[in-house]
Amino acid sequence: MTEPEDTQDLAATEAEDDDEEVATPFDNPFFLPVILVGFAIWFIYDGWFNVDMEWIKFNRTGAVITTVLGAWTTFKAIREYRARDGEPE
Repeated sequence: MTEPEDTQDLAATEAEDDDEEVATPFDNPFFLPVILVGFAIWFIYDGWFNVDMEWIKFNRTGAVITTVLGAWTTFKAIREYRARDGEPE
């Protein structure tokens, strides 16, 4: 017995939809900069406002590194976002 044409078309359409990639939060160009800026804020708070810690050098070094990386990845994310939208740089 053959299936009606409507269900065959529906199955073909569903198969085509499965081939498309689904966007995830990791695909967003601002995902990594947000994470790095969050770490930078934490390291800055922990390294300069909680001064009576034994890990102060680690926190201050982490603050510098994550701030620099956060700024660099934010710059790259803005350029990628503008390139996606077709705006000139």
